[in-house]
Amino acid sequence: MTRSADPSIVLGIDPGYDRVGWAVGKVDAIYTVKLLEYGLIQTQKADDIFTRYTQIQSELSDILEKHAPSSAGLETLFFSKNTKTALRVSEARGVIIAELLQHACSVHEYNPVQVKQAVTGYGQADKAAVEKMVRLQLHIAQQNVMDDTMDALAIVLTHSTQRKLEKRLL
Repeated sequence: MTRSADPSIVLGIDPGYDRVGWAVGKVDAIYTVKLLEYGLIQTQKADDIFTRYTQIQSELSDILEKHAPSSAGLETLFFSKNTKTALRVSEARGVIIAELLQHACSVHEYNPVQVKQAVTGYGQADKAAVEKMVRLQLHIAQQNVMDDTMDALAIVLTHSTQRKLEKRLL
């Protein structure tokens, strides 16, 4: 049973089939993000791909039930030379999107340049600059955070910024 979505709660997801980074934030009236929780869905390489997709779906469902976000930002898939990997990530994105829609969560996609622009102000920023700004804006200490989770945190900030821009245009 899905709880009613909270319009101030947003979810950021960095999709994959090996690892799915995720972050949940509460956006206040001035579009400042208060981080609620973040983490990583890690699947086992030894498991078959459908078991991995099932794990992603199940763990994402738990996150959605717990936090009841109204919207989610999702990183778009960038072109990959490894066709098999790109296909698996695309399939995982489909599982993720279906689960978001099942929980009445609106889905918004952002490409890496949009994320870098929103977080650092420069669309060609490197990973170190993005991580530094994410840590500063979300008050995350220097503890170890996996790249996939850091990307999800950046997507939460991007989604919040985009919502603010959309509000200004109304």
